[in-house]
Amino acid sequence: MLETSPPDQGAATDLRAADPGSGRRHRLMSVVVPVLLGAVIAALGWLRLTPEVRNTLWAEDGKVFLEEQYDRGVLGALFHDYAGYLHVVPRALVAVASHVASVDRFAVTVSILCVLVTAAVGAAVYVLTAGVLRSVVARVLLALVPTLLPLGPMEIQANAANLHWFLMFLMPFLLLTPVKSWTKGIVLGVVALLCGLTEIQVVAFFPLFFVGIRNRHRWPVIAGAVLGGAAQVVTTLMHPRAPATVPHDSVADMVLGYIVQPFGGSWTWSMPTLGRLIAEHGVVVVVAPFVVAVLLVAAGFWLGMGKQRWTLASMLWGSAAVWFGAVWLNPNEMLAFAHFDHAQWLGIWTFRYSASGSMYVIAGFVVLVDVFLARPALVVRVLGVVLALVVVWAFVANFAMDKANRQNGPIWEQQVDSSQTDAACEAAPSGNATIQIAPGPQWAVTVPCALIDGGAAR
Repeated sequence: MLETSPPDQGAATDLRAADPGSGRRHRLMSVVVPVLLGAVIAALGWLRLTPEVRNTLWAEDGKVFLEEQYDRGVLGALFHDYAGYLHVVPRALVAVASHVASVDRFAVTVSILCVLVTAAVGAAVYVLTAGVLRSVVARVLLALVPTLLPLGPMEIQANAANLHWFLMFLMPFLLLTPVKSWTKGIVLGVVALLCGLTEIQVVAFFPLFFVGIRNRHRWPVIAGAVLGGAAQVVTTLMHPRAPATVPHDSVADMVLGYIVQPFGGSWTWSMPTLGRLIAEHGVVVVVAPFVVAVLLVAAGFWLGMGKQRWTLASMLWGSAAVWFGAVWLNPNEMLAFAHFDHAQWLGIWTFRYSASGSMYVIAGFVVLVDVFLARPALVVRVLGVVLALVVVWAFVANFAMDKANRQNGPIWEQQVDSSQTDAACEAAPSGNATIQIAPGPQWAVTVPCALIDGGAAR
C-alpha cells in the first residue's frame, strides 16, 4: 500500500544482477557514502560550536542525568522519569561520557557524543530517504538539516537534554522508508524503540503506520515505535507533568508565534533582528513570506508523487505538533505574540521549541526541492534549484553563531580544576563539591570529591 520507488530502480537492480562486480560496488558505496557524509556532518557540527559552548555543561545534563546516575546508578537512572517522560538515550549518553572520560573532561565529552549522534541522525536520514525522495541533492540537504539549522546552537545542539528533538526528527523517516528484509526491519525497529523511549511526541507520527502496512518487514519498525510510545504514555500517566499555572495563550498567539519563530527562525538565528524588523515595519515582514511558503507547499502537494506527499505532510505536521503542543503545555506571557507591543517585539526571546520546529520547516522546503526537480517543466525545475540555493544560503549565512545560551560558561573544566582545592573537599574528602552549570545560578551539579581528586571517570 502506497509503496513507491524511483522509476528506474527496477532497471538498476537488473543491471546489478547481471554484473556482480557492479553489485559489490553498489553495496560498498551504500556504506561508504553515508559514513563519509556522517563524518562531514559531525565536523560541521563541531565547528559550529565555540570553545566556550563545547566546554559548558547544560542544565539537565548535569543537575538531573548525572546527579541521578550518582544517586541511582546507571541502570537505576536509565528508565527513571523526569518531567513526566523517559529520556533513555540522553541518560545512556551521559552514562557513557561519565565512564569514558575523567570528570574534568565530562562536559566536552557530552558535546562530542551529542554532535556524533546528531550527525548519525543526518546520515540515517540520507539512507532512509533512498526510496522516498528522488534527488540526491535533496537527500543530502535533508541530512544536513539537524546539524545546520540556524537556531540549533542557541540551545538544542550538543547537549543531551535536547537530543530528543533529533530522534523525533528521525521517526517519520523510519516509518516512511521502504523495508525489504527482516534484518533491516529489526534494526530499524530497535532504533524506533530508542526514539520512542526518548521522546513522547513520536506518537504524532503513528498515522504513518498505514503507509505500506501490508509489508510484514515493516512490522518490527511499527512494533518498536508502539512499544516506545506506549512506555512514554504509561510513564506520563503515572508521573504527570505539573499543570500550567498561567492561562493558555490564544490561538492567534500560537499561529503568529509559529510564523515568527519556527518559520522565521528557519532563515535566521537572530530573533532580536527579526523582532526589530517587525517592530519597525509590522508583522507583514514575516506573514508575506509565510503566505508565499504556503503557496509553494500547495504546489508541492499538487505536483508531488506518492511518498513525496507523505514526507511533505509529515514535515508540516511535525513542525505544527512541536510548536503548538509545546506552547499549549507551557503557556507563557512571552509567547503572547498577537498581543506584543513595540517594546516586546524588540525584546523577543528564542525558545527551544522554535529550533526543533524549524527543523521540519526547513525539511519541508527540501522536500519541495525534490518535488520540483523531478518535474519535466523547466520553470518548475528552476524553482527547485532556487529553493535549494535558498536552503544552502540559510545554512551558510547562519553557520557561525556566538550568542548561544552557553556562550558565557561557566566552563566546566575550570570549575572542576578549582574544586580540587575547594575548602569543602579539603575539609571532607568523602563529601561533595558543587559545580555551576548553564543556563543560570540555580543550576548546579553535586560531584563526589573522590572523583574530582582522583580525576577518574565514573
